[in-house]
Amino acid sequence: MNYLNEVTLSGLVHHLNGKKSGKYFPFAVRHENLWSDGTTRKDFLNARAFPSDVQEKLSAMAENTPVKVKGVLRSSKGSGELYLAVLEVEELKELGTLENCVKISGFVHTIKAQAEGETGTGKYTRFAVRQENQELDGHTRRDFLVVRVYDEDLRKILSGMNDSDPVSVTGTLRSSRGSGVNYVRCATIDNKNGH
Repeated sequence: MNYLNEVTLSGLVHHLNGKKSGKYFPFAVRHENLWSDGTTRKDFLNARAFPSDVQEKLSAMAENTPVKVKGVLRSSKGSGELYLAVLEVEELKELGTLENCVKISGFVHTIKAQAEGETGTGKYTRFAVRQENQELDGHTRRDFLVVRVYDEDLRKILSGMNDSDPVSVTGTLRSSRGSGVNYVRCATIDNKNGH
């Protein structure tokens, strides 16, 4: 099955301290937006560059270099945390209009622990979009892409869905102000696989 999984994001390169893996180059994209209360919201969006040419480009970039990246969302096999697997990177002269667009499809996966929550922007319901893909070695890779649904009408749509129902979501990639964990902030939800 082919799932929709597309992310386009612009922001500033934030190099992560620590050991660099031989398999990928870990970094974050700092994405800043003016918030409703007049403050600036800073999201640090976790990313990993796997293609060697993308790793080389990123490792040569200075901290705070403006970039536009494209890739797919994945969940870490170890921690389950969400990250952006970067497939393309473009250095920008300046940021201009910020981009942050996520499109994913798969199956509803109900999160039983802490399914409901509240932040400064309101109450939300949390679930995951489950995707299953064949790896090159033949194994099945399962990704659980965490989504927060804030809008009341969208929460009603979600409440009418069951575990394993097909689902399509569009939204933006965000990081929690408390934990720093990344998630998709839902803008639209549909009970059809949009692919």
